[in-house]
Amino acid sequence: MSGCEKDEVSPPVISEIRNYAASPGDTIVQTLEAGQWVVVLGHNLEDVSQVYFGSIPATINHTLLTAQSIVVQVPAIPFDSVARDKVNIVTVVNGSGSASFTINITGAPMISRVRNYAAAPRDTVTNTIVPGQTINIVGYNLKNATKIAFQGLDANLAGAVYTDSSVIVKVPANFTGADPLQANKITYATAVDTINYSIRIFDPAILEYYKDPLFTLLAGGIGKEKTWVLDLDAKGGSAKFKGPLYFSGVDYGWDNQCTKTGGDCWLYDANYESWMGAVQDYGTMTFAIKAGSAEPVVKVVQKGITRSGTFLGSYFFDIKTKTISFIDAVPLNMGRDQVWSKAYVISLKEDRMQLAFKDPNKAELAIHNYVRK
Repeated sequence: MSGCEKDEVSPPVISEIRNYAASPGDTIVQTLEAGQWVVVLGHNLEDVSQVYFGSIPATINHTLLTAQSIVVQVPAIPFDSVARDKVNIVTVVNGSGSASFTINITGAPMISRVRNYAAAPRDTVTNTIVPGQTINIVGYNLKNATKIAFQGLDANLAGAVYTDSSVIVKVPANFTGADPLQANKITYATAVDTINYSIRIFDPAILEYYKDPLFTLLAGGIGKEKTWVLDLDAKGGSAKFKGPLYFSGVDYGWDNQCTKTGGDCWLYDANYESWMGAVQDYGTMTFAIKAGSAEPVVKVVQKGITRSGTFLGSYFFDIKTKTISFIDAVPLNMGRDQVWSKAYVISLKEDRMQLAFKDPNKAELAIHNYVRK
């Protein structure tokens, strides 16, 4: 009997990383993104057991593994939990050792906090920013922003100063034309992705907007809240309207008036009928404007339908068009199929309210009648 020993495996070597694509797209890359397919080139790679990007293991396609190359997909990297000195390191491992290669690895921008831009000790973390303030946005993958906007208004990126983990930028001095749907939000975009970060943006003009009497009728005013229920009691009766649900043409609008001359403005204002929904408690809908952040929020406690539960979201009441946009919450309803993202305010009084929603399949509005709880 005779025997032989297996050849000793040499440690791996990485020489370069290329994009995994047909020529001429198989170029050497300087930056990697999560989900990207690449080819790690070098020597002694046939027995590599693991490849790490930013210390996160990737899945190796062994059918495309050779002594000179490894085809692998860059994994998703939790940048906020990976050590800074490991983020931009690619490591391959075999039975005899490992090899590392430094390359820029990036992903979607992440904002962890905002600091006041000032000399220490005034460079503190802040929870509120104001028009015209210079701030230091701290996070990950922030370099080379294509857009930094505050409540929908773009900041001047010509003066932005980047570090490895932050960007110094000036908040716009004038918030005229800001998007109320983006209230208290920073929008940050790079070539990879766009994200939103919530922070209080103190703008006197916003406070004046919320002082309109319609906000007092809807939510009670700044720092207060108001709760509404559908106008349907345990016996199928209604206190302020004929029933909990009316129907109308699509041009029926504010103050129970036709919004267009000769428009589609018919109204079916019936008493409660069983096909509208069961006689039961459908829950509550609470509108509020936070005192500290001047943020409009809505809480819906929905009962008795398929999509029941407690939902927290925000809203924007456009007092010019008399519409309410709902974000991350479906308004209180009886289980019908409607376009819930936008309500047309038909009437709004101290103790009663009518919100109309478009039918997704036909040209009509379903008007939901609410009373103050």
